[in-house]
This record gives sequence, structure tokens and C-alpha cells, in this order.
Amino acid sequence: MMSSFLSLRRLGWLALLALLALAAVFFRERALFTDMAFQTVLMSTEGDFQIMVNRFGVVLVQALPLLAIKMGLPLQAVSLLYSISFPLLFLGVYALMVRVCKQEELGLSLVTLFTLMVFDAFYWPSSEQQQGLAFLLLYFAFAQRDLRFKSISAILVALIAVPVLAWYHPLIFIPFYFLWAFFLLRQAEVRNGRYLALGGYMASVLVFKSLFSGNWYDDDKFRIFKENLAALFPDYFSMASHGQFAQWCLAHWYFLPLLWLAVSGFYLHRRQWKPLLLMWLFGLGHLMLLHIASPEHPYRFYAEVNYLPLTLYAALPFWYDIAPTIRPKHWLTAGFALFLILRIAAIGLHHKPWTQRLERLESILAEGRQNTGSSRYLVRETPALRDSLFITWSAPYETLLLSAMQHPDSAQTLLIRSDFGKFEKEIKEPGWLLSDFGAKPDSTLNKRYFRLPEGRYEFVRE
Repeated sequence: MMSSFLSLRRLGWLALLALLALAAVFFRERALFTDMAFQTVLMSTEGDFQIMVNRFGVVLVQALPLLAIKMGLPLQAVSLLYSISFPLLFLGVYALMVRVCKQEELGLSLVTLFTLMVFDAFYWPSSEQQQGLAFLLLYFAFAQRDLRFKSISAILVALIAVPVLAWYHPLIFIPFYFLWAFFLLRQAEVRNGRYLALGGYMASVLVFKSLFSGNWYDDDKFRIFKENLAALFPDYFSMASHGQFAQWCLAHWYFLPLLWLAVSGFYLHRRQWKPLLLMWLFGLGHLMLLHIASPEHPYRFYAEVNYLPLTLYAALPFWYDIAPTIRPKHWLTAGFALFLILRIAAIGLHHKPWTQRLERLESILAEGRQNTGSSRYLVRETPALRDSLFITWSAPYETLLLSAMQHPDSAQTLLIRSDFGKFEKEIKEPGWLLSDFGAKPDSTLNKRYFRLPEGRYEFVRE
């Protein structure tokens, strides 16, 4: 199996390098969307990391763009570096898993995680959940060295890693407990008090985080979940999100159900009931939690990232239990190579709606400048805009970056709302930058990158 793993490892390297290349080619589609655009403007303005809702792990992916800003590099370079920071991070995690920790199965699970069902998630890389899942796999790769926790290093790493994972994203605890239980079932040496205490430690960290490190965003999500849990009781099976998930699986994420069927069939054939029950328990539980929290998914890109752990629940059983049984071994290598080619090609080709989104933004900006002579525009929100991946809260920052990439003096900004009454006063006055977060004087912007011409907001496409 070792020679087969060497070939599979090389395929893993090639796949992650291909994703890095795609991140460079489509850096505008990735970096000029929602959180990344917002954070880039704030980084350039404040000259510091932008840590939102206590998710401190973002410093790893913001280091390169922030350094570029401090060096005075152009916006294109800043956005390019921001875009490639994510696959560079995953390459680093993969290297540590397969070269240092020698955990090929977990490394291949990482590659599967970022290829199996990824479409929109590639173009919305900023979700901390993706980074948290990578570090979750890395932690368990390191933990494999001493599952009895006899060494001081194993204990210290666990003491640090568990809080880091808990603060990366509020949902990381679910796949954490899956991996914890997965290894508890399959490896006799983990059936010891210290390994069991690892699960308890995560629970205590989650309680501490909830009591002393809450934030408005996660608290609001939890409030909505509790309200839906009560409102939908006892009918949790007629939610629209169930059907929507099935439809997306058939149309876009078809490899996900195929993998689940393959692993389930394998366990059924071998009468391995415990791992079969484990993956279905976590899979169905994860789906139910997500669907109760959001009975009607408004955007696929957001839902897709939250569904990513479903890949791990089947990928780990595949690489640990099914892959070693495949004969001859070159079939496994050839099949994985074909799978990666198909998936990476699909991810690359899926840039079209994201490119068209930028083109439409550029069209609105060009129309606004031609018809009003201003550089600040107001557009009323419509269902058509929402269906075109227009996220209204981030539009002012996306358009600011998009226009200023040509030249700082060409900066423009667009505010999309259904009601502009909140800004009745500022709309009539020059010198404001408006967004859902409020009105700020445009003098607060970094003039090296954004020099909005003097003027007031004007309506376009009314």
C-alpha cells in the first residue's frame, strides 16, 4: 500500500497546486466578493488584521494581503495575494500531514474535502469553516503519533488546538466529534481515559466560549435555530431545505451521494454496523441541524460551505477502510486521478456566473458614470439582482475595489437597498461612503487606493 500511497500523495500535491493556479487565474471572482472585499477595504483603511466575530484564525490568510498593503503594492496584487492565501494554507497543511505526520489517509481526505462537492465554495473561500476543517484534520494527523497522550507534547498540543478549533468556526465541533469517535471505534489504543477526556475538553471549551466569548453574529444564529426548533416541532421533515439539498446533490454535488452510497454499501456488505451507524448519525444530524437553522437556503454558496463536513463523514471511511481493499492498486490511483481531473475542471468552468457577476457590476458602474456624471450610485434592490449573486451589504466595497483596480482616481461605489430612508440626509450631501454598516466620510478611505471624486449619490436604473 505504501507505493500506492506515494502515487496518491503526488496526485494530492497536483490537485492542490491546480486549485492554487485557479485561485490565481480567478482572483477577481474570489477576492471581490462579500467578506474578502469588505475586509480588503478595511485592511487598507485601518492597516491591521480584520478579525470578525472572534474568529482569530483569519490572520493566517490575511497576512499576505496586509503585507502587500503595507508595502504599497497595487490593489490587483493585494487581491491576488488574498485569493491565493487560502490554497497556500491548505498546501502547507497537506505538507505537514503527509510529510511530517505521515498520515496519508488524512491528507487524502483533505484533498477530497476541497474537490468532491466544491463548486461555489471555491469562489467564496473566506468562510472560516473551510480553514477550520483543514486544521481539524491536521490536529488529528498530529494526534495519531500519541493517541494515549503519554507525551507532554501531545497534551500541550491538545490543550492549544482544541480552543483554536472551537474559535475557528461555531460548527467545527460536529466534525471534531466525528473524527474523535471514528478513531475511538477503529483503534484500540485510543480507548483510554486521556483520549476520552479530549472529547470532554472540547465540550468544556464550547461552554466557556458560549458564556464568555459570545458575539452578535453567532448569538443571532443560535437564536434563530432555537426559534425554528420550537416553531417547526414536531414536523422537521417537510422543510424546503431537504428537497433543495437533494436537488443540489443531483445537479451539482453528484459525487457526494455516490461516495456515501459506496461507503454504505461496503459497510453493509462487511456487516460493520458501528462505523455505518456513526457516519449516518453524524450525516443526518448535521443536515437536520443546518436545515432547522435555515429551512430555506437563500444562497447555494453559503449552504455549500456548511455542507462540506458531509464529505469528511464519508471520505475518512473511504480512505481508511475501502481504499486498502481495492485491487489492483493502480485502479485506485487511476480512478482518483480521473476524479480529480473531472472535479478541478468543473470548478474552473464554474467561474462563469462569478465572472458574469463582475461584468454586470462593471456595466452598472459604467452606466452610472455616463448617465449621472457621479461616482456614487443608488440602485433599488430587485429579485433579479439577488438571483445574480448580488449580496447587497457588500456591494459598496466590491464596487469600490473593482473600480479602483484601474486607478485610485477611478473609484466608484454602489449602494443597493430596497429602502434608502436610513440615509436620507447623507444622500443629499457630498463626501459620504454609504453601506449597510452606516455612513462614513470618504476621507476615512486610504487615498493611496481609493480617491472617490467629490459628489453626491445619484440613482441609476430606477
